[in-house]
Amino acid sequence: MKKRYFSIFIAVIMLISLLSACSGGKTTAGEEGLEKTAPKGEVSGEITVASWNLAADSLKEEAANFMKKYPKAKVKIEYVTSDYKSITPPLTSGKGAPDVMQIQQRDFANFLDVFEGQFVDLTARLDGKEQEFAEVALNQVKDKDGKVMGLPWDLGPVGIYYRKDMFEKAGVDPASIKTWDQYIEAGKKIQAANNVKMLALGMSSKDIAEMYRMLMNQLGAQYYDQDGNIQFATEKNIEAINMFKKFVDAGLVVDAPTWDDRIRAFANNKIATAVYPVWYAGTIKTQAEDQKGKWGIMPMPGFTDGGPNQSHSGGSTLAISTQSKNKELAWKFIEYTLMTNEGQDVQMKYGLFPSWQPYYETEKFKEVDEYFGVALSEFFGKVSTNIPTIDYGAHFLDVNDAIVGALGDVMEGKDVKESLKKAEEKAAKATGLKISK
Repeated sequence: MKKRYFSIFIAVIMLISLLSACSGGKTTAGEEGLEKTAPKGEVSGEITVASWNLAADSLKEEAANFMKKYPKAKVKIEYVTSDYKSITPPLTSGKGAPDVMQIQQRDFANFLDVFEGQFVDLTARLDGKEQEFAEVALNQVKDKDGKVMGLPWDLGPVGIYYRKDMFEKAGVDPASIKTWDQYIEAGKKIQAANNVKMLALGMSSKDIAEMYRMLMNQLGAQYYDQDGNIQFATEKNIEAINMFKKFVDAGLVVDAPTWDDRIRAFANNKIATAVYPVWYAGTIKTQAEDQKGKWGIMPMPGFTDGGPNQSHSGGSTLAISTQSKNKELAWKFIEYTLMTNEGQDVQMKYGLFPSWQPYYETEKFKEVDEYFGVALSEFFGKVSTNIPTIDYGAHFLDVNDAIVGALGDVMEGKDVKESLKKAEEKAAKATGLKISK
C-alpha cells in the first residue's frame, strides 16, 4: 500500500512476460464464479492469504479476529514481496497459488489478461453490493466484460499536505487557494519567506509521472479512447502536462528521484507541501514525529475556480484464486475484512483508507487524528465522492514508460502535443495496440 511506484515492477513484468511465453500466454484453469447464495453450513477449513508489508500486518490481525468468530476456520497470512515473484509462478503453472492474494489495482488488469481463468468471478455473490464501493476503485477490479473479479481494498484520494507554520510565516491562507495558478503564486511567497521549495518530485526518475497521473485523473483524462486504442495527445492530457510544467518553470520543484529522497525533503523541513493520497499521512507521521501539529491538509486546487479537484492514486484488491480448494472460506474472509465495520475498524488502524463507502458513516471513521488535528478520514471521504474513473489497461507499464519519456521531452522544452504523439508511437510498438485516429 505504501511506495506504489511502478519503477519497481519492471522486473516483474519481464517475469510475467517470460512465464506467459512459456505457458502460451494463458493458463489451463477454467473460469469459475461463486453462486449468488452461499451454501449453508458452518464456516470451516483452511486458506492462505498472500500480502506484503503493512497490508499483511492488517490481514494478520483480521485473521485472528476472524478465527475467533469462526473457530473451525484457519486463515494463514503469507508475507510476500510486492514484486509478485512468489505469486506469478504458481499462477502460470496452475498449481500452488495462495487462496487469496493482494494485487495492486493498477496491475490487476494485466493479471487478468496474462493469467486468464485464474481468478474467481465474484459478480453473482455481490448481487449489486459492488455499488457500495467507490467507483474509481471498482472500475479497477472489473474484467473487459464488466465482471467483478476481486474486491477493492483501499482507496487513495489525494489532498495537499502543507506546513501550517510555513504558510503563516508567508502570510498565506490555505483556504484562499482555489486554483493551481493561485497555488503557484502562493508558492513563490512561501518559498521566499521560508527558504524552501513547494514540492519534491522525482524529476530525474520514472516517478516523474506520479504528479502527472494525479493531475490527469483530476481532469478525467485517459490513456485510451473508447475502443481501447492508445490516445495520449488529448486536450485534457495536454492541459495536465502544461500545469505540471508551470510548477517546474515557476521554480517550485526540487528533484527528489527516490522515495527516500522525498521523505528526507519533508523530514528535513525542505518543502512546504506534499501532494499525495491519504496513505501518505502515515508516512509523514512516522518519519517526522517531531513535526506533530505543524502539518495541515487541504483539497487539491482546481484547474479553474470551482473545477474538478479530486484524484486517486494507489490502492489494492483482494482476489480469490480458482485454484483454491475452499473458495467459500476465501470469500467469507475477504467479505469480513472489506465489507463489515468490524473488519474496516482494523484497516483504519493501519492507515488503509476504505473504498467500501458504507463505513464512512461510522464514528470510528470520523475520529480526529491527533497528529494533524483534524478528522483525517472524514476529510478524505469528502474528497473521494467524485473522483473520475481511469482505465490503466493491461499494458500499463509500457504506457507509463512512454509517458515518462514524453514528460522528459516536455521538461526539456519540446512541444507537448508532439511529445505525446511520439509517446503514442512508442506505446503502440511496445503493446501492439492501435493509436486512436
